[in-house]
Amino acid sequence: MARPPLLPNTTSIKGKHAAMYVRMSSTPQDHSIEHQCARLQQFANEHNLEIVKMYADAGKSGLRINGRDGLQELIADVQARRADFTIVLVYDVSRWGRFQDTDEGAYYEYICRQAGIQVIYCAEPFANDGSAIASVLKGIKRTMAAEYSRELSAKVFAAQCRFAAKGFKMGGLVGYGLRRISYDRNGQLRRVLGAGERKASITDRVRIALGTPSEIAIIKQIYAWYLDEHCGDTEIADRLNQKKICPERGDCWKPWHVKAILTNEKYMGRIVFNRGTAKLSTNRTTNPQNEWISVDDGLPQIITSEVFQRAIGERKRRMQPRDRTAMIAALRALYGRYGYVTAALIDAEKGIPGHTYFSKQFGTLADAYLAADLPPSKTLQYARTKHAIHQTLLTTTANIKRYVELAGGSFTFCKHRWSLLINDSVVLKIVVARARHDADGRIRWRIPLHTPPVPDFVICLQMNIENTDVKAYFLLPLVDFTEGHIILRAEHPEDRIQYQHTSIAAMFGI
Repeated sequence: MARPPLLPNTTSIKGKHAAMYVRMSSTPQDHSIEHQCARLQQFANEHNLEIVKMYADAGKSGLRINGRDGLQELIADVQARRADFTIVLVYDVSRWGRFQDTDEGAYYEYICRQAGIQVIYCAEPFANDGSAIASVLKGIKRTMAAEYSRELSAKVFAAQCRFAAKGFKMGGLVGYGLRRISYDRNGQLRRVLGAGERKASITDRVRIALGTPSEIAIIKQIYAWYLDEHCGDTEIADRLNQKKICPERGDCWKPWHVKAILTNEKYMGRIVFNRGTAKLSTNRTTNPQNEWISVDDGLPQIITSEVFQRAIGERKRRMQPRDRTAMIAALRALYGRYGYVTAALIDAEKGIPGHTYFSKQFGTLADAYLAADLPPSKTLQYARTKHAIHQTLLTTTANIKRYVELAGGSFTFCKHRWSLLINDSVVLKIVVARARHDADGRIRWRIPLHTPPVPDFVICLQMNIENTDVKAYFLLPLVDFTEGHIILRAEHPEDRIQYQHTSIAAMFGI
């Protein structure tokens, strides 16, 4: 190991307190958490530093900050000026991160430096003192760390493709009615793996085998219900739950359980690998079909290829866009038959799509009822109001963020979903006041104020009487109010008008 560098800029350090950051992406590594801690503690002892806090990310990839709670907490403490240390000790540049954009690692270090906190790489042969040579070496090290991940990813993917072509399973859930069987590197059978159980050795390989005869019978029954009785995913799930049959995951069957069985080629004996790519922690993208690795005889067939293709064709037919006029007519027919319409009635009716399809086509199920001139229930009216309120909150939050950034300020979310921290000092809480009717039928808007977490200001969005859009905006400083809430009355439109604005833009002076 290289001799530890002297602490850079010793004369400018304000104190002797330091924090350590350690990271390990997987268990079988030389740079374990314990090894890093020992090395950092040794460095601290050599330079008369006191370790006051440790941030750790065990089993976390260094490709990005997402999921790394330790590094996120460190950066949050630094930005909020909660850090009671002036130095952060890190084993080496790669432990800080293997970011594919090397500027990202530099950015997080810059955040620390702006707050007067130095980042020291204890096992590197250079002092992180801001000199030209240190900057060059850090840039090289960051590039090497990123390149290591890229090369390793390419090697692992190439090996996965080779093993997938031989019929081995490359991770992921096996599916209902199937089992994983592990084999050693010589092809000798080890054992059947249970749900969530890992193979014994990294050199072991896994193949898929059939489950119990009763599970095989259930899979065939699902295809029969879908093709012969024209049942949908929801109805099939309900039938399986009534029979008290346990799914692969969870306590009860969901429509997506059924869809997975009806759309996966492995039930006709075909194993497909490389449908999509999410290399180096990037967002998953779908690969063209000519890049797929397909093994047609990867496991015994449960259903024939002809039955599987029929199921795929039936799903495509059912998913074709429906004529809105025909959908409205179907709702009116249900109402004429029963005197009411519910999601359960829609799902149980054969020949029409499920209630979720109606919701997607019309916005909400209540909107579909209105299009068919049907009286929606109070439950659906409230659901429609909730939908409008949620969309209003999303739009308002985005606008506030935009206006704050235009003004040169900073914007972060607090733990409470609709609470915002502006310029690291002012807390805004966004609330929506929907129109309600009291016992006498009068319209009221209730605005909560002193509810936890208590902010500095409340931005209230007053909905119109129909609760479909915003009627007015209020900016309420809590220092002006002692009560827990205030009530706006329809018969007093001038009430609290001194706090009222016509838009969020006007509230920010734009």
